[in-house]
Amino acid sequence: MSEDDQVRSPSNIDPHAEVRRKHTETRAQFAAEVARWERVEQRYSLLRLLSFLLGAVSLTAAFWGDHPEWLWISGAAFAAFGVCVALHWRVLAKRDLAAGRRDVHARHLHRLTRTWEALESAGQDPVDHHHPYAWDIDLVGQGSLAGWLDVTHTTRGHQTLLGWLGGPASAKEIARRQAAVAELAAAVELRRELEVSAVLSAPDGHRLDGTSFRQLAELPSVFEARPWLSPVIFTLPLITLGVYLAQALGHLPSPAWALPVALQFSLVILHQRAIARAFNLGSARQGVVEAFERMLVTLEDSEFEAPLLQEARKRLLVDNIKPSTHMASLRKWVSLGELRQQFLLWILVNPLTLWDLHVLRGLESWNRRVGKRTQDWFAVLGELEALSSLATLAALDPSATFPTIGADGEALRARAITHPLLLPDRRVPNDVALRGPGTALIVTGSNMAGKSTLLRAVGLNIALAQAGGPVCASRMTVPQVRLRASMRAQDSLQEGASYFHAELTKLKGVVEGAENGPPVLFLLDELLRGTNERARHVGAKAVLLHLLERGASGLVATHDVALAALQDDDTRITNVHFTDVVVEGEMRFDYRLRDGVVRTSNALRLLALAGVDVPSEERRAIEG
Repeated sequence: MSEDDQVRSPSNIDPHAEVRRKHTETRAQFAAEVARWERVEQRYSLLRLLSFLLGAVSLTAAFWGDHPEWLWISGAAFAAFGVCVALHWRVLAKRDLAAGRRDVHARHLHRLTRTWEALESAGQDPVDHHHPYAWDIDLVGQGSLAGWLDVTHTTRGHQTLLGWLGGPASAKEIARRQAAVAELAAAVELRRELEVSAVLSAPDGHRLDGTSFRQLAELPSVFEARPWLSPVIFTLPLITLGVYLAQALGHLPSPAWALPVALQFSLVILHQRAIARAFNLGSARQGVVEAFERMLVTLEDSEFEAPLLQEARKRLLVDNIKPSTHMASLRKWVSLGELRQQFLLWILVNPLTLWDLHVLRGLESWNRRVGKRTQDWFAVLGELEALSSLATLAALDPSATFPTIGADGEALRARAITHPLLLPDRRVPNDVALRGPGTALIVTGSNMAGKSTLLRAVGLNIALAQAGGPVCASRMTVPQVRLRASMRAQDSLQEGASYFHAELTKLKGVVEGAENGPPVLFLLDELLRGTNERARHVGAKAVLLHLLERGASGLVATHDVALAALQDDDTRITNVHFTDVVVEGEMRFDYRLRDGVVRTSNALRLLALAGVDVPSEERRAIEG
C-alpha cells in the first residue's frame, strides 16, 4: 500500500473531521438550493409586476379607449397575475425551507468549531443561581454545555433539557432515554426537520410558547353557559334573510327587516368581550399554531423503535386522531376569526351573519374536544427536543459513548474522560476512578495544569450520564449519586456578601446534601480560598473528613500540598496530580493525570516569565 493510500484509508480518517466535512457539504448544498430558489423568486416577482401592469393597462384601454376586446386581455393578465402570486408564495416557502435547513447545519458547524458567539446561550433565567452545581461546572450560561447542546425552539423543550441536566433521573428512565438518544442521533433528517419546523414560523426568532393554548383552553365557554345561543346563531340570520325577501316581495312593510338585524347586532355587542378575548389569544398566536402543527406532523409521520419514542408518539393521539389534524382545525378557526382585520368587510358581514359568534362556537367546540390535551402535546414535543439535544452530542462527537449506570454503593470509574466543551484536538484523556462511597481523590498541581478542567469534565459527564445522554469517555460507570460542587463562588455588593461568605454558602449546600441519600459526589476546587493559609488548611481538612464520614465521595483540587498528607493516615484518600515543565524558557503542560502529589509550583516561575524579578534562592526554597 502506498503512502497516499494509507492517508486515504478509513482507519486513518479523523472521525471528527469527517463529521465536520459532512455538515460543511450539506450546508453548501442547501445554500446552493437557497440561491436557486432566490433566482426563481426574482423571475416570479418580475412576472407578477408585468402581468399586473398588463392587466391594468388593458383594463384602462377597454374602458377609456373604447376597446371592449381588451377586457379579455385584462382578464387573462389578471388571471396570470393570480397564478404568479400563488406560485411565488410556493417558491418563497421552498426558499425559506432550504434556508432553515442550511442554518441548522451552519449551527452544527459552529458547535463543531466552538464558535460561541454564534450559538445562543442556554439562558440563565430557568436555572436558579443557587443550583448545587450548574454554574460551577459550566452547565449553563454563556459558553456552557447546555448552550452547546441546545437545539430546542420551544420553552417547554428548553426547560425540559435544563431540568434533565440539572438533576438525576432513575436508572430505568436513563436506560430508556439512552435508547431514544441513540436512535435520534442516527436520525439526522428527523432532528433537522424538527428544528426547521419550529424556526420557520417562530415569532421573531423567539422560543415557541404554548401558554396561549392553555389560556384558550381555560376560557369559560359562552355556548355551554347559554345552550340557547347555538340554535339562535343558525336560525336568526335565516329569519333575517326571509324577512328581507318577504319585504322585497311586498308581503311585509319596509321597516320589518330592521328588527332581526337589530337583534343580531345586539347579540354581537353582548358577546363582544368574550369574542375579543378568544380571538386575541388565537390570532396573536397564528404563527405559533402553524409552527406547532409543523412539528407535530414531523413527529407523527416518523416511525420509532425506542420504547420511549413510541410511547411519546401514542401520547399525541386524541380520539385516535393525529394531532396535526386537530391543529389544522384550530388554524382554520383562527384564520376565519381574522376577518376582523378587514374592517370594512367585517362591519358588513358580521352583524348580518353573526360571523364572530360562529367562529367562537367553533373555537369552543375545539376546546372541549382537544384543548386540555394540548399540554400533553407540548410536553411530548419538549421531551423530543431535549432528547434531540442530547443526541446532538452523540451525532457530532464520534468518540462519545453511553455510560453504565451503577447501583447504589458502586464506584465512579471513567476511562479516557475528556471535557465535552474542548475541541477534540485539544482534549487530553485521563482515567479517573474512585473506590466507592466515602473515598476521595485529592488533585494537586501547578497553576493552569488542568485541575479545574478535570473536575468540570467529571461533573459535566456525570450530568450528561444522569440525564440519559452520552459522555465524552471511552468507558464510564456512574453510580446513583447526587452531584454537588463548590468551584465558583462570587461576592455580591448588592447582597453584602464577601467572597468568603459566598463560598461558605456553596459549601453549606454540599455539606447539607451529604446528610441524605443517595450519596453525594462532590467537586471542590480550592476550598476556603477567601481566608488565610492556616485557616484554609484546617477548614479544608475538616470539610473533607466530614463529607467522607457521611459516605460522600468526590474530587478536591487544591494548591495545598499539606492537605495531600491526609493519604498517609487515611486510606480513603488517594493523591493524584498534574505537573508542568519549562523547556527553553517556555512553560509547557501535558495535562496528564499522574499518581501522587505534585512536587513543584509554577507560581514564581510564572512571575519570572512575566518579567517580575524573583530571587532565585527564594524561588528554589519554595519550589523544592
